[in-house]
Amino acid sequence: MQVWHKYFQHPKKSLSSINGSKELDELDHMKGAYLGCKFTSEEVQIACNSQFLPFSVIDDEALFAQVAGYLDAGKVVGWFQDSMEFGPRALGNRSILGDARNTQMQSQMNLKIKQRESFRPFAPAVLSEDVSDWFEMDVASPYMLLVANVKNEHCIKLVDNAATGLDKLHQIRSSVPAITHVDHSARVQTVHKATNPKFHRLIVEFKKLSGVGMLINTSFNVRGEPPVCNPDDAIRCFLATDMDVLVMQNVLLLKSQQPSAQIEAAKTITFEKD
Repeated sequence: MQVWHKYFQHPKKSLSSINGSKELDELDHMKGAYLGCKFTSEEVQIACNSQFLPFSVIDDEALFAQVAGYLDAGKVVGWFQDSMEFGPRALGNRSILGDARNTQMQSQMNLKIKQRESFRPFAPAVLSEDVSDWFEMDVASPYMLLVANVKNEHCIKLVDNAATGLDKLHQIRSSVPAITHVDHSARVQTVHKATNPKFHRLIVEFKKLSGVGMLINTSFNVRGEPPVCNPDDAIRCFLATDMDVLVMQNVLLLKSQQPSAQIEAAKTITFEKD
């Protein structure tokens, strides 16, 4: 890139100037950086069968609406799709998803799934076409690198401005409290149909139910471990935590249906190093 701009004198075009999906598709040559390994639905089913785990195979016409319904009902979903992301952020293919409106979701996902401090904030994955409706920004942030304030109309006036410590951190600051920092900012990921049509479609379906084109998006892992890579990794993380639903390609698993022996075994494997 340095040679391209400095030696050949080609202009530099920043992603921060992108507004629409068509322009993003033309300028973002990384195409979302989905460069990692990919697994078919058949390979996922083999992994589930090898551990004697009950699952359903659901076609696309029903899958996205069904998963959106789980999210709208307050469930935490492991979302494992297509090629793994390259880089430091989960961008919708190896992600744990939740409802940003839920006042308990931040602490629930931190303590019971990510296994870290309850006050740690999460990032919003918002439809690119809706970003300026929710945040003080009107540009693309496909790699979850830009920070913006939640718009005033979505913020909530604090009743107790004298709160300190954890009491201050746990105050509800907006209508999407799980992604709102103490200063009313958030680290935003804009989700574009051109680069991730599946993740975009899921959020669209969630918006139909909730009126909110946004989800919590955090990496599919627990503290101290890298993001899951293959179906076996995803299954182990799903079973060992309080995640409610796991979706791998078109394969859907519900925690409530999983054998207790496999759940206990996964917890032992995950935490044996501690």
